[in-house]
Amino acid sequence: MASADLNNERAKVILALETEAKEHYEASRDSAAASCYERAAALLERHAESAPSRKIEGVRKSKALRYREHSKALKSGDVPKAEGGGGGVATATKARPRGEKGSKSDKDADEVKSVVTGLLHHSNITWDKIGGLEETKREIKYALAVSLAQMPEGIQLAGWRNILFYGPPGTGKTLLAAATSRALKTSSEEPAVFFNVKVSSVMSKFFGESTKIVSELYGTARDMSPAVVFLDEFEALCGSRNDGDTGTERRILSTILSELDGLSEKGRDDIYVLTIAATNRPWDLDPAVLSRFDKKILIPLPDPVTRRAILEIHLTKKGFELEFDLADVIDMTEGLSGRELESLAKEVTNRMVAEANSELPKLVDQGLDAVRGYQIKVRPLTYEDFERARAQVQPVTSKEDMERYTDWRDAAEA
Repeated sequence: MASADLNNERAKVILALETEAKEHYEASRDSAAASCYERAAALLERHAESAPSRKIEGVRKSKALRYREHSKALKSGDVPKAEGGGGGVATATKARPRGEKGSKSDKDADEVKSVVTGLLHHSNITWDKIGGLEETKREIKYALAVSLAQMPEGIQLAGWRNILFYGPPGTGKTLLAAATSRALKTSSEEPAVFFNVKVSSVMSKFFGESTKIVSELYGTARDMSPAVVFLDEFEALCGSRNDGDTGTERRILSTILSELDGLSEKGRDDIYVLTIAATNRPWDLDPAVLSRFDKKILIPLPDPVTRRAILEIHLTKKGFELEFDLADVIDMTEGLSGRELESLAKEVTNRMVAEANSELPKLVDQGLDAVRGYQIKVRPLTYEDFERARAQVQPVTSKEDMERYTDWRDAAEA
Protein backbone atom coordinates (compact mmCIF):
# COMPACT_ATOMS: atom_id res chain seq x y z
CA MET A 1 0.00 0.00 0.00
CA ALA A 2 1.33 3.46 -0.90
CA SER A 3 2.38 5.76 1.93
CA ALA A 4 -0.42 8.28 1.23
CA ASP A 5 -3.05 5.52 1.17
CA LEU A 6 -1.71 4.09 4.43
CA ASN A 7 -1.88 7.50 6.10
CA ASN A 8 -5.46 8.03 4.88
CA GLU A 9 -6.53 4.62 6.17
CA ARG A 10 -4.84 5.25 9.52
CA ALA A 11 -6.58 8.65 9.82
CA LYS A 12 -9.95 6.97 9.18
CA VAL A 13 -9.31 4.35 11.88
CA ILE A 14 -8.26 7.06 14.36
CA LEU A 15 -11.44 9.05 13.65
CA ALA A 16 -13.56 5.91 14.10
CA LEU A 17 -11.85 5.17 17.44
CA GLU A 18 -12.44 8.75 18.61
CA THR A 19 -16.15 8.48 17.75
CA GLU A 20 -16.42 5.08 19.43
CA ALA A 21 -14.65 6.39 22.55
CA LYS A 22 -17.13 9.29 22.87
CA GLU A 23 -20.08 6.92 22.47
CA HIS A 24 -18.75 4.59 25.17
CA TYR A 25 -18.04 7.56 27.47
CA GLU A 26 -21.52 9.03 27.11
CA ALA A 27 -22.99 5.60 27.85
CA SER A 28 -20.84 5.40 31.03
CA ARG A 29 -18.80 2.53 29.61
CA ASP A 30 -15.56 4.08 30.89
CA SER A 31 -13.39 0.99 30.50
CA ALA A 32 -14.34 0.58 26.83
CA ALA A 33 -13.81 4.33 26.23
CA ALA A 34 -10.37 4.14 27.85
CA SER A 35 -9.41 1.26 25.56
CA CYS A 36 -10.47 3.22 22.46
CA TYR A 37 -8.53 6.30 23.54
CA GLU A 38 -5.46 4.16 24.21
CA ARG A 39 -5.62 2.58 20.75
CA ALA A 40 -6.24 5.97 19.12
CA ALA A 41 -3.20 7.41 20.95
CA ALA A 42 -0.95 4.58 19.75
CA LEU A 43 -2.09 5.10 16.15
CA LEU A 44 -1.69 8.88 16.42
CA GLU A 45 1.90 8.46 17.59
CA ARG A 46 2.67 6.32 14.56
CA HIS A 47 0.72 8.81 12.40
CA ALA A 48 2.95 11.60 13.74
CA GLU A 49 6.07 9.85 12.44
CA SER A 50 4.83 10.23 8.85
CA ALA A 51 3.66 13.85 9.22
CA PRO A 52 4.56 16.11 6.26
CA SER A 53 5.79 18.91 8.58
CA ARG A 54 7.04 19.46 12.13
CA LYS A 55 3.92 21.53 12.91
CA ILE A 56 1.56 18.70 11.96
CA GLU A 57 3.78 16.22 13.79
CA GLY A 58 3.47 18.33 16.94
CA VAL A 59 -0.31 18.55 16.61
CA ARG A 60 -0.62 14.78 16.26
CA LYS A 61 1.71 14.13 19.19
CA SER A 62 -0.20 16.59 21.38
CA LYS A 63 -3.47 14.90 20.53
CA ALA A 64 -1.98 11.49 21.31
CA LEU A 65 -0.83 12.78 24.71
CA ARG A 66 -4.33 14.09 25.45
CA TYR A 67 -5.88 10.75 24.57
CA ARG A 68 -3.44 8.90 26.81
CA GLU A 69 -4.40 11.31 29.61
CA HIS A 70 -8.09 10.63 28.92
CA SER A 71 -7.48 6.88 29.03
CA LYS A 72 -5.59 7.06 32.34
CA ALA A 73 -8.26 9.29 33.89
CA LEU A 74 -11.08 7.00 32.76
CA LYS A 75 -9.32 3.93 34.14
CA SER A 76 -8.82 5.63 37.52
CA GLY A 77 -12.35 7.08 37.65
CA ASP A 78 -11.11 10.69 37.77
CA VAL A 79 -13.30 11.97 34.93
CA PRO A 80 -16.58 13.70 35.84
CA LYS A 81 -19.38 13.72 33.27
CA ALA A 82 -19.72 17.00 31.44
CA GLU A 83 -22.75 19.06 32.49
CA GLY A 84 -25.69 18.38 30.21
CA GLY A 85 -23.93 15.33 28.76
CA GLY A 86 -23.45 14.64 25.11
CA GLY A 87 -20.89 15.31 22.51
CA GLY A 88 -17.74 16.10 24.46
CA VAL A 89 -14.43 14.34 24.52
CA ALA A 90 -13.77 12.86 27.94
CA THR A 91 -11.60 15.22 29.91
CA ALA A 92 -10.75 15.73 33.56
CA THR A 93 -12.25 19.23 33.54
CA LYS A 94 -15.52 20.74 32.44
CA ALA A 95 -15.70 22.04 28.92
CA ARG A 96 -15.18 25.79 28.49
CA PRO A 97 -18.35 27.58 27.35
CA ARG A 98 -18.45 28.44 23.68
CA GLY A 99 -16.88 31.80 22.91
CA GLU A 100 -15.03 32.13 26.22
CA LYS A 101 -11.38 33.01 25.72
CA GLY A 102 -8.67 31.10 27.52
CA SER A 103 -6.79 32.87 30.27
CA LYS A 104 -3.11 33.75 30.08
CA SER A 105 -2.34 30.89 32.46
CA ASP A 106 -4.12 28.49 30.07
CA LYS A 107 -2.01 29.76 27.18
CA ASP A 108 1.16 29.45 29.24
CA ALA A 109 0.23 25.89 30.19
CA ASP A 110 -0.42 25.07 26.53
CA GLU A 111 2.99 26.45 25.58
CA VAL A 112 4.70 24.33 28.24
CA LYS A 113 2.83 21.24 27.05
CA SER A 114 3.89 22.05 23.50
CA VAL A 115 7.56 22.18 24.54
CA VAL A 116 7.27 18.81 26.29
CA THR A 117 5.48 17.30 23.30
CA GLY A 118 8.41 18.33 21.11
CA LEU A 119 10.76 16.35 23.36
CA LEU A 120 8.84 13.10 22.83
CA HIS A 121 10.47 10.60 20.50
CA HIS A 122 9.92 6.96 19.66
CA SER A 123 13.16 5.06 19.53
CA ASN A 124 13.91 2.42 16.90
CA ILE A 125 17.40 1.79 18.31
CA THR A 126 17.94 -1.80 19.41
CA TRP A 127 20.85 -3.18 21.42
CA ASP A 128 22.41 -4.83 18.36
CA LYS A 129 22.75 -1.43 16.66
CA ILE A 130 25.25 -0.39 19.34
CA GLY A 131 28.72 -1.78 18.66
CA GLY A 132 30.44 -3.37 21.64
CA LEU A 133 29.84 -2.02 25.18
CA GLU A 134 28.54 -5.47 26.08
CA GLU A 135 29.27 -5.13 29.80
CA THR A 136 27.56 -1.72 29.90
CA LYS A 137 24.50 -3.07 28.07
CA ARG A 138 24.33 -6.04 30.44
CA GLU A 139 24.49 -3.68 33.43
CA ILE A 140 21.62 -1.56 32.08
CA LYS A 141 19.49 -4.62 31.30
CA TYR A 142 20.07 -5.94 34.81
CA ALA A 143 18.97 -2.62 36.32
CA LEU A 144 15.78 -2.70 34.22
CA ALA A 145 15.00 -6.30 35.08
CA VAL A 146 15.47 -5.84 38.83
CA SER A 147 13.23 -2.76 38.78
CA LEU A 148 10.41 -4.36 36.75
CA ALA A 149 10.40 -8.07 37.65
CA GLN A 150 8.04 -9.44 40.33
CA MET A 151 9.55 -9.97 43.76
CA PRO A 152 8.84 -13.01 45.93
CA GLU A 153 6.06 -12.49 48.45
CA GLY A 154 7.26 -10.51 51.44
CA ILE A 155 10.43 -9.28 49.68
CA GLN A 156 11.01 -5.60 48.97
CA LEU A 157 14.01 -4.70 46.85
CA ALA A 158 14.72 -1.14 45.77
CA GLY A 159 15.36 -0.90 42.03
CA TRP A 160 17.14 1.77 40.04
CA ARG A 161 15.18 4.71 38.67
CA ASN A 162 18.00 7.21 38.19
CA ILE A 163 21.11 6.31 36.17
CA LEU A 164 23.99 8.64 35.32
CA PHE A 165 25.97 8.07 32.13
CA TYR A 166 29.27 9.93 32.10
CA GLY A 167 32.32 9.87 29.87
CA PRO A 168 33.90 11.51 26.82
CA PRO A 169 31.70 12.98 24.09
CA GLY A 170 30.60 10.66 21.28
CA THR A 171 30.86 7.38 23.17
CA GLY A 172 27.23 6.29 22.72
CA LYS A 173 25.37 7.70 25.73
CA THR A 174 22.36 8.81 23.67
CA LEU A 175 22.22 5.52 21.76
CA LEU A 176 22.27 3.54 25.01
CA ALA A 177 19.42 5.65 26.42
CA ALA A 178 17.40 5.22 23.22
CA ALA A 179 17.92 1.44 23.26
CA THR A 180 16.88 1.36 26.91
CA SER A 181 13.59 3.06 26.08
CA ARG A 182 13.05 0.62 23.21
CA ALA A 183 13.45 -2.24 25.70
CA LEU A 184 10.48 -0.83 27.67
CA LYS A 185 7.99 -1.29 24.83
CA THR A 186 4.84 -2.83 26.27
CA SER A 187 3.63 -4.26 22.95
CA SER A 188 4.48 -4.42 19.27
CA GLU A 189 1.73 -1.86 18.58
CA GLU A 190 2.80 0.83 21.05
CA PRO A 191 6.05 2.71 20.42
CA ALA A 192 8.69 3.13 23.10
CA VAL A 193 8.30 6.38 25.05
CA PHE A 194 11.55 8.36 24.99
CA PHE A 195 11.84 11.98 26.11
CA ASN A 196 15.12 13.19 24.60
CA VAL A 197 15.98 16.43 26.38
CA LYS A 198 19.00 18.48 25.32
CA VAL A 199 19.19 20.40 28.58
CA SER A 200 21.35 23.30 27.40
CA SER A 201 18.93 24.02 24.54
CA VAL A 202 15.83 23.96 26.74
CA MET A 203 17.52 26.05 29.44
CA SER A 204 18.71 28.75 27.06
CA LYS A 205 15.41 29.03 25.18
CA PHE A 206 12.93 28.64 28.06
CA PHE A 207 14.96 29.62 31.13
CA GLY A 208 12.09 31.36 32.91
CA GLU A 209 9.78 28.41 32.27
CA SER A 210 12.28 25.66 33.08
CA THR A 211 10.72 24.60 36.39
CA LYS A 212 7.29 24.29 34.75
CA ILE A 213 8.80 22.31 31.86
CA VAL A 214 10.56 19.90 34.23
CA SER A 215 7.34 19.32 36.19
CA GLU A 216 5.25 18.88 33.03
CA LEU A 217 7.90 16.59 31.53
CA TYR A 218 7.78 14.19 34.46
CA GLY A 219 4.01 14.43 34.78
CA THR A 220 3.62 13.45 31.13
CA ALA A 221 6.19 10.66 31.52
CA ARG A 222 4.18 9.24 34.43
CA ASP A 223 1.01 9.41 32.33
CA MET A 224 2.75 7.46 29.57
CA SER A 225 4.54 5.01 31.88
CA PRO A 226 6.75 3.08 31.34
CA ALA A 227 8.94 5.84 29.97
CA VAL A 228 12.55 6.98 29.78
CA VAL A 229 13.51 10.62 30.41
CA PHE A 230 16.95 11.26 28.93
CA LEU A 231 18.61 14.46 30.15
CA ASP A 232 21.62 15.18 27.94
CA GLU A 233 24.24 17.78 28.90
CA PHE A 234 22.94 17.39 32.43
CA GLU A 235 25.55 19.72 33.95
CA ALA A 236 23.72 22.67 32.33
CA LEU A 237 20.75 21.95 34.61
CA CYS A 238 22.48 20.74 37.76
CA GLY A 239 25.92 22.29 37.94
CA SER A 240 27.52 23.01 41.31
CA ARG A 241 25.80 25.75 43.27
CA ASN A 242 27.54 29.01 44.14
CA ASP A 243 26.73 32.40 45.64
CA GLY A 244 25.96 33.81 42.20
CA ASP A 245 23.05 31.45 41.54
CA THR A 246 19.76 33.18 40.78
CA GLY A 247 16.44 32.35 42.40
CA THR A 248 15.35 30.69 39.15
CA GLU A 249 18.41 28.42 39.11
CA ARG A 250 17.76 27.38 42.71
CA ARG A 251 14.11 26.62 41.90
CA ILE A 252 15.17 24.54 38.89
CA LEU A 253 17.55 22.53 41.05
CA SER A 254 14.88 22.05 43.73
CA THR A 255 12.39 20.86 41.11
CA ILE A 256 14.75 18.34 39.52
CA LEU A 257 15.76 17.01 42.95
CA SER A 258 12.11 16.47 43.79
CA GLU A 259 11.50 14.60 40.52
CA LEU A 260 14.62 12.47 40.95
CA ASP A 261 13.39 11.52 44.42
CA GLY A 262 10.27 10.17 42.73
CA LEU A 263 7.89 11.30 45.46
CA SER A 264 4.95 11.21 43.05
CA GLU A 265 5.64 7.53 42.35
CA LYS A 266 6.09 6.28 45.91
CA GLY A 267 3.94 3.21 46.50
CA ARG A 268 2.83 3.08 42.85
CA ASP A 269 3.81 -0.19 41.20
CA ASP A 270 1.96 0.83 38.03
CA ILE A 271 4.31 3.74 37.28
CA TYR A 272 7.87 3.37 36.04
CA VAL A 273 9.81 6.41 34.87
CA LEU A 274 13.53 5.88 34.37
CA THR A 275 15.73 8.98 34.35
CA ILE A 276 18.99 8.67 32.47
CA ALA A 277 21.18 11.73 32.77
CA ALA A 278 24.29 12.13 30.63
CA THR A 279 27.26 14.40 31.08
CA ASN A 280 30.77 14.87 29.75
CA ARG A 281 31.70 16.70 32.97
CA PRO A 282 30.56 14.70 36.02
CA TRP A 283 32.86 16.67 38.32
CA ASP A 284 30.77 19.78 37.64
CA LEU A 285 27.56 18.24 39.01
CA ASP A 286 26.10 19.40 42.31
CA PRO A 287 26.82 16.84 45.08
CA ALA A 288 23.15 16.86 46.13
CA VAL A 289 22.19 15.83 42.60
CA LEU A 290 24.89 13.17 42.36
CA SER A 291 23.59 11.56 45.56
CA ARG A 292 20.25 10.87 43.80
CA PHE A 293 21.97 8.62 41.25
CA ASP A 294 22.53 5.28 42.88
CA LYS A 295 23.91 3.93 39.61
CA LYS A 296 26.67 5.79 37.79
CA ILE A 297 28.07 4.21 34.63
CA LEU A 298 31.25 5.31 32.88
CA ILE A 299 30.87 5.10 29.08
CA PRO A 300 34.54 5.03 28.04
CA LEU A 301 36.31 5.33 24.73
CA PRO A 302 35.85 2.06 22.85
CA ASP A 303 38.37 -0.72 23.36
CA PRO A 304 39.71 -2.75 20.37
CA VAL A 305 36.78 -5.22 20.42
CA THR A 306 34.25 -2.38 20.53
CA ARG A 307 36.03 -0.41 17.81
CA ARG A 308 35.87 -3.42 15.50
CA ALA A 309 32.16 -3.94 16.27
CA ILE A 310 31.41 -0.27 15.51
CA LEU A 311 33.30 -0.36 12.20
CA GLU A 312 31.48 -3.56 11.22
CA ILE A 313 28.13 -1.82 11.81
CA HIS A 314 29.10 1.10 9.56
CA LEU A 315 30.94 -0.89 6.88
CA THR A 316 30.42 -4.62 6.35
CA LYS A 317 26.86 -4.63 7.71
CA LYS A 318 26.04 -1.87 5.22
CA GLY A 319 27.26 -3.99 2.33
CA PHE A 320 30.80 -2.68 1.78
CA GLU A 321 33.54 -5.19 0.97
CA LEU A 322 37.08 -5.00 2.34
CA GLU A 323 40.34 -6.14 0.73
CA PHE A 324 41.85 -6.63 4.20
CA ASP A 325 40.86 -7.81 7.66
CA LEU A 326 39.42 -5.10 9.92
CA ALA A 327 41.88 -6.22 12.58
CA ASP A 328 44.63 -4.64 10.45
CA VAL A 329 43.26 -1.09 11.04
CA ILE A 330 42.12 -1.38 14.67
CA ASP A 331 45.41 -0.06 16.06
CA MET A 332 45.21 3.09 13.92
CA THR A 333 41.77 3.88 15.42
CA GLU A 334 42.93 3.91 19.05
CA GLY A 335 41.64 6.96 20.92
CA LEU A 336 38.67 7.52 18.59
CA SER A 337 35.17 7.67 20.07
CA GLY A 338 32.20 5.85 18.58
CA ARG A 339 31.08 9.04 16.85
CA GLU A 340 34.57 9.57 15.42
CA LEU A 341 34.66 5.97 14.18
CA GLU A 342 31.38 6.61 12.39
CA SER A 343 32.93 9.73 10.82
CA LEU A 344 35.92 7.66 9.74
CA ALA A 345 33.64 5.11 8.05
CA LYS A 346 31.78 7.94 6.25
CA GLU A 347 35.05 9.48 5.11
CA VAL A 348 36.34 6.14 3.77
CA THR A 349 33.16 5.18 1.91
CA ASN A 350 32.46 8.63 0.47
CA ARG A 351 36.02 9.01 -0.82
CA MET A 352 35.72 5.64 -2.54
CA VAL A 353 32.34 6.48 -4.09
CA ALA A 354 33.58 9.90 -5.28
CA GLU A 355 36.58 8.31 -7.00
CA ALA A 356 34.49 5.55 -8.63
CA ASN A 357 31.75 7.91 -9.82
CA SER A 358 33.51 11.04 -11.06
CA GLU A 359 30.76 11.65 -13.63
CA LEU A 360 28.06 12.29 -11.01
CA PRO A 361 28.28 16.13 -11.12
CA LYS A 362 27.70 16.12 -14.90
CA LEU A 363 24.59 13.94 -14.45
CA VAL A 364 23.05 16.61 -12.24
CA ASP A 365 23.33 19.06 -15.15
CA GLN A 366 21.41 16.57 -17.31
CA GLY A 367 18.39 16.58 -15.01
CA LEU A 368 16.73 14.59 -12.27
CA ASP A 369 15.79 11.62 -14.47
CA ALA A 370 19.44 11.13 -15.45
CA VAL A 371 20.53 11.06 -11.81
CA ARG A 372 17.74 8.67 -10.77
CA GLY A 373 18.58 6.33 -13.65
CA TYR A 374 22.23 6.07 -12.66
CA GLN A 375 23.49 3.25 -10.43
CA ILE A 376 26.34 4.11 -8.05
CA LYS A 377 29.51 2.09 -8.68
CA VAL A 378 31.46 0.74 -5.72
CA ARG A 379 34.69 -1.19 -5.22
CA PRO A 380 36.23 -3.03 -2.24
CA LEU A 381 37.81 -0.74 0.34
CA THR A 382 41.58 -0.91 0.73
CA TYR A 383 43.95 -0.39 3.63
CA GLU A 384 45.25 2.72 1.86
CA ASP A 385 41.70 4.15 1.86
CA PHE A 386 41.73 3.95 5.65
CA GLU A 387 45.19 5.49 5.98
CA ARG A 388 44.11 8.53 3.97
CA ALA A 389 40.79 8.91 5.79
CA ARG A 390 42.35 8.47 9.23
CA ALA A 391 44.43 11.62 8.69
CA GLN A 392 41.16 13.60 8.40
CA VAL A 393 39.62 12.36 11.68
CA GLN A 394 41.27 13.58 14.86
CA PRO A 395 40.23 12.45 18.39
CA VAL A 396 38.67 15.00 20.72
CA THR A 397 39.53 13.11 23.91
CA SER A 398 43.16 12.77 25.00
CA LYS A 399 44.65 10.08 27.24
CA GLU A 400 44.84 12.67 30.02
CA ASP A 401 41.11 13.40 29.61
CA MET A 402 40.27 9.70 29.85
CA GLU A 403 42.38 9.37 32.97
CA ARG A 404 40.35 12.15 34.59
CA TYR A 405 37.15 10.14 34.04
CA THR A 406 38.60 7.00 35.56
CA ASP A 407 40.04 8.98 38.50
CA TRP A 408 36.60 10.53 39.12
CA ARG A 409 34.98 7.07 38.95
CA ASP A 410 37.46 5.63 41.43
CA ALA A 411 36.93 8.57 43.81
CA ALA A 412 33.12 8.26 43.53
CA GLU A 413 33.24 4.55 44.29
CA ALA A 414 35.67 4.92 47.20
